[in-house]
Parts: sequence; C-alpha cells; structure tokens
Amino acid sequence: MNKNKIIEYVIGKMGQDKKDKDLLEKELLRQVEYTLIEIETARRMFNSVEDPKLIEVAIYSEEIAKQRFDYLLSIARERGISVSNEYIVGKFLEIVE
Repeated sequence: MNKNKIIEYVIGKMGQDKKDKDLLEKELLRQVEYTLIEIETARRMFNSVEDPKLIEVAIYSEEIAKQRFDYLLSIARERGISVSNEYIVGKFLEIVE
C-alpha cells in the first residue's frame, strides 16, 4: 500500500468529520434558540389568554419546551459545545432589534 494515499485518506476523513461536527453543532444551537422562542411564546400565550383550557395549553407547552431545552443542553454538554460571550450578546442584539 502507498503510505501517502493512506495519509491522504485519513486526513480527508478527519476533515469531513470536522465538517460534520460543525454542522451538528450549528444545528444544535439552532434548535436551542428555537426552543427558547417556544418557551417565550408559551409564556406570552399564558399572559394573554383568559380561557382556562388555553391557559392549561400554555402551561403544558412551556413545560414541554423546557424539557426539550434541558435535553438539548445535556447533549451540548456531552459534546463539549459552548458559545462565546460575543455569540450570546450578538443573539441578544438580534432579538432586541
């Protein structure tokens, strides 16, 4: 076997694994952000409805979103995924604007 071809193959695989990992991290962050929006939406619904059944729906919706958020955070911790302060501030500014 040609050692150079083996090295090229391994390096190519490592590069692909890195790309896959980056895509998974971005998707996980996107899901976390979406879940935070779901929590906020449920809270706003709770504050704006008067029908007891809709209040109950809002409560359940928030609880489900919180459980999803906890699950996503546990995955992020397992994979060692974290975000910088700049990322958090940037996202906050996007929401405010």
